[in-house]
Amino acid sequence: MEGFYTVQFIGVQGWGMGVVVYIGGHVFGGDSAVMFMGTYDRQGDAITVELHVKQIAPELMNTMGRNEFDLSLSGVVEGNKVKLAGNIPGTELRLKANLTKQADLPGNR
Repeated sequence: MEGFYTVQFIGVQGWGMGVVVYIGGHVFGGDSAVMFMGTYDRQGDAITVELHVKQIAPELMNTMGRNEFDLSLSGVVEGNKVKLAGNIPGTELRLKANLTKQADLPGNR
């Protein structure tokens, strides 16, 4: 699971692409508009992810239409791919994400 991933996502205001690092139960990533950090838990092929997302480029639109928010996601790991779906807790604002592992992290080969 640990590694460097590319991500394609669709939210309430469109789609985007970014990069993500999964390491030791933690998640770090972003794109041109936002950065995010959080945690993940993998049990077999099932994964849950809790993220805090923060706008870093106010002039750019992000796919969820908010400056700062949390995301709760769950999904499956299938080889070098991860499929996630979830929402901003307490809302119907949903996001789907497809990740592809691009590289192992140093020391994790």
